[in-house]
Amino acid sequence: MTKAYIEHTAVFVTDVEWYVEFFHQTLGFTERLRKEEPGQPKQVWLYGGIQLIEGTENQDSGKLGHLGIMVDDQQAVLKKINRYPVKPLPQGENWLQLPDGLCIEILQAAPGSIEEVLQAKPW
Repeated sequence: MTKAYIEHTAVFVTDVEWYVEFFHQTLGFTERLRKEEPGQPKQVWLYGGIQLIEGTENQDSGKLGHLGIMVDDQQAVLKKINRYPVKPLPQGENWLQLPDGLCIEILQAAPGSIEEVLQAKPW
């Protein structure tokens, strides 16, 4: 049986820095990665599972960009997914659009790491 979890949720925002401060000050989330490349939107990944993408004119702020889903066997999961009517995206074979427009990114987890994450229990 496949094991997986949502590793990050990408959201378009108008001001990445405001959101970085907000999530840090209110929830203690800290930066994991930052990308600022010419001609590309500013992006910041936070520990806690949020990816912030500074929106452009073509993206609505506050809208979901995609779900990053960590899996234990990426190739097996992609094989299962491709049995469904999904649309491949130009970012790579692990990027897919589902029928209602939801985009997902399928990420390969390090061995044993998914079991560790799934041990977390809600109160």
